Amino acid sequence: MIKVVHVVSDTNIGGAGRWLLNFLKEVNREVFDIKTIVPEQSLLTNEIKKLNGQVVEMPHMADQSFDMQAVKSLYQFFKYEKPDIVHTHANLSARVAAKMAGVKHVIYTKHCIDPPLTDGIKKSMKALGNNLLSDRAIAVSNAVKDNLIDAGIPDSKITVIHNGVDKLKELTDVEKDAIRMQWGIKQNEIVIGIFARLEEVKGHRYLIDAVRIITNEFENIKLLIVGTGSLEQTLKDQVKKLELTDHVIFTGYINDITLLMNIIDINVISSTSEAICLSIIEGMSIGKPCVATITGGIPEVVQEGYNGKLVPIEDATALSNAIQALIKDEELRKKMGENARAFMDKHFTAHEMTRKLEEVYKNLELKQN
Repeated sequence: MIKVVHVVSDTNIGGAGRWLLNFLKEVNREVFDIKTIVPEQSLLTNEIKKLNGQVVEMPHMADQSFDMQAVKSLYQFFKYEKPDIVHTHANLSARVAAKMAGVKHVIYTKHCIDPPLTDGIKKSMKALGNNLLSDRAIAVSNAVKDNLIDAGIPDSKITVIHNGVDKLKELTDVEKDAIRMQWGIKQNEIVIGIFARLEEVKGHRYLIDAVRIITNEFENIKLLIVGTGSLEQTLKDQVKKLELTDHVIFTGYINDITLLMNIIDINVISSTSEAICLSIIEGMSIGKPCVATITGGIPEVVQEGYNGKLVPIEDATALSNAIQALIKDEELRKKMGENARAFMDKHFTAHEMTRKLEEVYKNLELKQN
């Protein structure tokens, strides 16, 4: 058995948390003994337990990468457990503690893209720290790999493993109609969906501006904004100011997006920065075409004209034009949706992602022995 401890800082279930849950569904537990450390009162705790996963809540970790008290607690845990591998997600404390405890292999998965460092001294210090504290870095897209190289991690240390997801359950037309009715959506309305945290980086305000433009030509549209975040009230105020209240639905936090993803016609991500987009991939699994911004790893998922449309960041007009092209052409939506499903099946399943990561674990152990 190869003993692996994952460490995640998130109290909510973000990209790293969803990645972890997909991994836990697929990992071979006859070969790998997996434990996960999360902050106290993390929403991940119960979700991991539902998957019969071993989970430990640790103090001083909530939504922060580094804390000296967390280092102390993690060090004691690693000395007692003696894992073969510690795999960290946005948690510098765990990397420091693992090295102090003499853990054989420390892996760091990068789930986001950081702005390039312009200060040469800071960049050198960050590179030195990353190299000393990580034996292997996992990038969730080629764009993230480039970001890691820019941060000073050598190419030879980096493995690209694209995020993978479980296919969503596809509902019947009768089931979809019932869900639309629950949300007050008429049968003749085209539904645009965005599944993302309500934060500046996700670019919701540009999408809302785009919907304002679209309603000049199409009245029969609804925008589903699925998620919560610090900008919720700001975005609601924007919707009210633009007189879009009848066209926009804020769903709040939805634990399982399956039902809502089934009823949308067009999946949108309007981010200004994105390592790779899980909600786009999840939508693809049930044949949803998408409109997405050209940033980070998104072009590795969305191929212009094949499974979706790509637009520049921070450009409401370009967003509206791309969405309108799909609104006008039902056959195009259908064809892109079929292509999206096939593309996801080939490149972005949780099974494929997990097998590749298991190979990384095995190879590290082989090199050690």
